[in-house]
Amino acid sequence: MNLKRFSQLEDRRQTAYEKMYTAKIRKALISQTKHYIETGDLDNSMRLVVNEMYEVLMTDYLQRQWVQLQNNTLEKKTNFFIDTWKRWIQDFMMENLTMRVTNIDDTTRERLRNATLEGATAGETKAQIADRILKVMEGNATKQRARMIARTETGEAVNLAKTKSADDWEAETGMKIGKIWLHRGAKDPRDWHMSLDNGRVIPKDVPFIVNNPNTGESDKMMYPHDQSASPGNVINCGCQVLYRRMK
Repeated sequence: MNLKRFSQLEDRRQTAYEKMYTAKIRKALISQTKHYIETGDLDNSMRLVVNEMYEVLMTDYLQRQWVQLQNNTLEKKTNFFIDTWKRWIQDFMMENLTMRVTNIDDTTRERLRNATLEGATAGETKAQIADRILKVMEGNATKQRARMIARTETGEAVNLAKTKSADDWEAETGMKIGKIWLHRGAKDPRDWHMSLDNGRVIPKDVPFIVNNPNTGESDKMMYPHDQSASPGNVINCGCQVLYRRMK
């Protein structure tokens, strides 16, 4: 399968996941809003959605990446590392997702408190403040925020899983792997990410040099969504790494 066709298929798959979890995250935000109005705090619906997203995507892409390296196909899957990968996913979720969800929830609380304060300052009744909060949280800003969260977290889950699978495949087979940066497109694309999508294969252990002309920051990224990178190279990024056998 040529690189262009492969990129198209991967883009469709990841886009479908982004759309599905954008809807689920927006639903969670609205659920938290209603819970806040009733109790003054958030429920755990965001944690449940984020945990599900990482478990589903990581399970899929761990297996998919392995088979791509093994057989150059997108459809077959393997059970080879299933138990090991399940433990790895659970360890990752326990070590990383609590703080991530806390940060998302903290931003939600701040927005809800600001809307509450605006209503109180305007002399609104409790019922009017509740209506104000619902209108704010059911509007376009929440749709955009849900889309941003879904795109960012989906991108991280996909790239971490593909990298783990490639590491395991290389360790198991002893064969060297290269990688390619794939830019999937965006409404407001990062030109410096687009320039990395040049079809050039580099060794897996060599970083991509990612220079942000807007900030002057330069990151050495092992893959898109590398956790060591600056926020400007990670947030709302839809790029994906492609691992290939080195010739």
